[in-house]
Amino acid sequence: MARQPILDREQNTYAYELLFRSGPESLFRASDPDDATRSTIDFSLLFGSAALTSGLPAFINCTGNILRQDVITLLPRERVVIEILEGVTADAGTIAACERLRLAGYLIALDDYVATADTLRLLPLADIVKVDVLATDATRQAALATEMHQRGIKLVAEKVETRAQFDFLLRLGYDYFQGYYFCKPQTLTMRDIPCASLAYLQVLNVVHRDDYDTRQLERAIVREPSLCYRLLRYLNSAAFGLLPVRSIRHALSLLGRREIQKWVSIVVAISLAEQRPAELIATALTRARTCEALAQQCGEDSCAAFMVGVVSLMDAILDRPMEGVLAQLPITEDSKQALRGEDSRVGALLKLAVCCERGEWENLAAIAAVRGLAEETIWESYREACRWSSLVLQENLKQE
Repeated sequence: MARQPILDREQNTYAYELLFRSGPESLFRASDPDDATRSTIDFSLLFGSAALTSGLPAFINCTGNILRQDVITLLPRERVVIEILEGVTADAGTIAACERLRLAGYLIALDDYVATADTLRLLPLADIVKVDVLATDATRQAALATEMHQRGIKLVAEKVETRAQFDFLLRLGYDYFQGYYFCKPQTLTMRDIPCASLAYLQVLNVVHRDDYDTRQLERAIVREPSLCYRLLRYLNSAAFGLLPVRSIRHALSLLGRREIQKWVSIVVAISLAEQRPAELIATALTRARTCEALAQQCGEDSCAAFMVGVVSLMDAILDRPMEGVLAQLPITEDSKQALRGEDSRVGALLKLAVCCERGEWENLAAIAAVRGLAEETIWESYREACRWSSLVLQENLKQE
């Protein structure tokens, strides 16, 4: 199971769409859409929908059969948005099922909305409409915004891939947004990194040098008060499970080199991303934790893999091309190749993490086969990483 975030107009995460895997050799062995949805519901019951979505609502795709059977009512209405797939026939049974669900307090969304005889019959029962912006021209996007707002229906723009698309849809009044736009730099014209961000990167630079000593690292950290404070605060939080830390020097004496590298990477990433959507840093931390776990499974450098996961979204965090970020960091050529999207040992692990978050099942299976990793192991690593990154961010928000 993968999850894709749905953001609101302020780029805060509103919900996640849960994506299931199908195919005869898949982890969930779902051979048709009905079985796939049942598997999604089953895993939501097993792990808890709140754990899968960090406590936010879950959009779950539903076929006509699933609707008519009331299977979705196994999940709590406050945690679920029922997403009716395109192509569902709006017969009497489907309409009656939707009416029952609405009376029970469930929200209903129509996926990939296009006006047809069936969708027009379902529209009066919908709370949310999702629009594929790559398959819908600008004129139609505007017309749908006007129509749905008149009906009191919320709009989700799907497959938003650029800042320009996001800004245009924002002006039209779309309520929610789904796509990869927040994982890409919003601008490539910045000439230099701001001073505060540069200080953070310098700390990251020091901690990953082969020849650094703790006194040198301590000096680099204490020169940036906000980073010093944040590092101490996180090391004292429940997310890290350490003994109480009295000072930066004390913290560095408690941690081994590899743990220092990992925790400093986390703190720097969160500090740099303060003005970015929380989902951006959550994704970076989830990638890092997934890469670390997979590296341990296949005998790679887990610390380097963790670092690659953190840095993989640094171009978006800093509004800077990836090459500009890499120029600031003394990381290995294998790691640099991974961050450029080239083939490398660590790069394969990063690609697996990205496949998990995007639901790219076929690519994941192919890479897993080459690396000799069991798909069950990959998915368990990803699920644990989602839980861990949620805990880290909860600690961050609690202590702000």
